[in-house]
Amino acid sequence: MFDPYTGLSLGGYDPVAYFVSGAAVPGLPEHEVVYGDTYWHFATEGNAAAFRAAPAAYIPGFGGYTLSAVARGVAQPGNPALFAIHRNRLYLFASEDERQAFLANPDAMIAEAAAHWPEVLKLLAY
Repeated sequence: MFDPYTGLSLGGYDPVAYFVSGAAVPGLPEHEVVYGDTYWHFATEGNAAAFRAAPAAYIPGFGGYTLSAVARGVAQPGNPALFAIHRNRLYLFASEDERQAFLANPDAMIAEAAAHWPEVLKLLAY
C-alpha cells in the first residue's frame, strides 16, 4: 500500500517497528529507504538497515491491502494502526472487526485472499 502521489509506503509508518516493538510507529523522512519504486520511512537507522538487509521480511502481506477486500478482488488500503503479525508476516486491516475475524481464523482468511491476489495485482497495474 503506497500513496500514488508521493510514493510513500504504509502512510509513513515503520514496517520494522511492528516486529521490533509490536506497535505502529511513525517513521521519519531522515531514515528513508527507496525500495520497489516506493519510499519507506523508519523510526531509526537500525530499522532502516534491517529493512535494507531483508525487505521481503517486513513488507506487509498482500501489499498492505485488507485481506477481506482482497478476498473480494478489491484493493482497499489497510489502516497501519490496525495490524496483526501471523507466521512472521505483517497484515493490515480496515477495521477492528476485520482484525478480530482474522485473529479467529488467520489461515482461512489468508488462503481466501491469496486466491484472489493475482486479480487484484492486475487491477493495481492499471
